[in-house]
Amino acid sequence: MKLASHSRVIERGILTSAYKQEIRQNISEMKKKSLSRIKSSILNSHDKLQSQTGTVLRVSLFAIFLVIILF
Repeated sequence: MKLASHSRVIERGILTSAYKQEIRQNISEMKKKSLSRIKSSILNSHDKLQSQTGTVLRVSLFAIFLVIILF
């Protein structure tokens, strides 16, 4: 009787070392995915900011040259 109940626990994977290892591995994978999402988000926003800054500088320089030419 004891063997049957013990084997059921192992089959279900409750509190076994393999089950704990699987949980740790899943948590590790989730952390890696979330960190890579954060990193890509930061890089994308940085690229957008550089693009916007470049556009503002170009327009400003054009306006300055236009004012210089008109005077």
